[in-house]
Amino acid sequence: MAWHERGLTVATSVLSGLIVAAVVKVANSGVATGVVLLWFALASVGAGLVAWAVNSLLRRRKRSARAFLMTCAFSQKYFLADLVQRLHKAHDHEGVELVLKIPDRDYDAAAQSRHLDRIAARRREYFGGIVIPTELDKLRDILTAFCRDTGLPVVFTDIEPFGREQDYPENAAYVGYDTGELGARAGKWLVKQLRDVEHPEVLVIASVEHDARQRNFVRELKHRWPDVNPTVDDQCAFSRSRAYGAIRAHLRRLGSTRHLDAVFCTNDEMALGVVDALTPSDATRNTVVIGIDGVLEARMLIDSGESPLRATVVQDAPRLAGNIVDVLEKMRRGEKVSTRTILPADIYEA
Repeated sequence: MAWHERGLTVATSVLSGLIVAAVVKVANSGVATGVVLLWFALASVGAGLVAWAVNSLLRRRKRSARAFLMTCAFSQKYFLADLVQRLHKAHDHEGVELVLKIPDRDYDAAAQSRHLDRIAARRREYFGGIVIPTELDKLRDILTAFCRDTGLPVVFTDIEPFGREQDYPENAAYVGYDTGELGARAGKWLVKQLRDVEHPEVLVIASVEHDARQRNFVRELKHRWPDVNPTVDDQCAFSRSRAYGAIRAHLRRLGSTRHLDAVFCTNDEMALGVVDALTPSDATRNTVVIGIDGVLEARMLIDSGESPLRATVVQDAPRLAGNIVDVLEKMRRGEKVSTRTILPADIYEA
C-alpha cells in the first residue's frame, strides 16, 4: 500500500476512534465536553484529509512530468543517438522523464504508427512529446489524427511532416533545420571547390528520406554547370555499408580513364563509408567528399587534413536539443510558440 493510501487509512481510523470516544464522553461526562472532542476529531482528520489530497495531486503532477520521444531510426545512427542523448539530458535538467520509443525497423511508418497508438492509449501519462517522423506519405494523416485526438503538445524535428504552416495542428510545431537548405549549402560549398573544373564528375550518395537534400544540391551545381548530370544513388538508406558498396560499384563503372571529382553524401555516416571505399587510384586522387550532420568522427577526419572528407554541413545537436525542449516546455505551459523554428546551418571544413 502506498504511503498516501496508508495515511488515508490511518486518518479514517483516527476519525472513527475519536467519534466513538466523543459519543462515550457525551454519555459519561456531558454534552459540552463531547462536542469539543468531536469538533477536535473532525478538525484533525479534516486537516489530514486536506494534506492527503494535496499530496495526491502532487503525485499526479509528478507522474505527468513525462514526455515521449519517438525516433525514426536508431541502429548505427550517430547523429540521432547524439540528439537523443542531449534531449534526455535537457529534459532531465527540467525534471522531466523522457520515454524513448524506438521503431522495430528503421524508417518504418507502420512501426511508428504502433507506437503512436500505444502513446494515445496512455496519453494521461504524458504532457507531450517529440516525434522524428518517417515515410510521411504513409504517416502524415496518422500524425494529424494523433495530435487532434490526444491534444498533447507535439514537437516534430529532423524532417517536417507538413508542407505549409497552416497544415500543422494547433498543438504541433517543428524545430530543426531546413533539410533542403542543408543540401543547398553543400552544393554552394562544392561549386567553390570545383570552380576550375569544366565538367565535373559528381556522385550523390543519398536516401529516399530527406530527398530535398539531393535535389537542392543538384540544383546548385546546375546553376554553375547547366549541363552537369550528377549520378544520384538514393538507395543507401543512411547506411555506411551501403554507401561503401555504392561507391565501389560506381568506380568500377567509371573505369580507369575517368576521374571522380566529388561525392556528396546526405549524411555523415554514408560519407564515412565512402571514405572507407576510396582506395588510392588515378580515378580518386583528387576526389572531394562532403557530408551532412557534423558528427565527431567526420570532424576528426576533416581536421586531420589527410582524408578526402573535406567538409560537412553541421546540424548542431546541442543547440537543436535545447530549442526543442524550450518549445515543448512553452507549449506545456500554454504559451504561444512559432509553428516553425528553423535553425541556421554552418559548414565545418579544414
